[in-house]
Amino acid sequence: MQLRERNSSSSPMIGLTPLIDVVFILLIFFMLASSFLDWKGFEMSVSITDGRSTAQSDVRPVTIEVNVDGGLSINGNSISLSNLAPTLLHDHEGSPVRLRPVNGASLQRLVEVMDTLGRGGVTDVEFVE
Repeated sequence: MQLRERNSSSSPMIGLTPLIDVVFILLIFFMLASSFLDWKGFEMSVSITDGRSTAQSDVRPVTIEVNVDGGLSINGNSISLSNLAPTLLHDHEGSPVRLRPVNGASLQRLVEVMDTLGRGGVTDVEFVE
């Protein structure tokens, strides 16, 4: 009788097996319910050059420099990110665009500039050192 009283007063043990089963079922559910194909991206062809062109053409390339502080310049003239694509399309129509990071500009800023150019209709962009 005393043995039964001791066991009934202690808290029951909870098994980990049902808990692990529930976690795996939830994991499978979320893996099947999510879609990994909705990522948005932009098409890009990579050609890294040193800034010296060996092929001569009639159209002069435009160089956009991205500074460490996030500032932008077109051929040495400062410009804001919002005016970048319209200026290129208006003043430098048909010119290839060279994107040059200066003094260790961040990759995030370069991607922002490329995204802005792509949305603005500028398609011929290449990286230079």
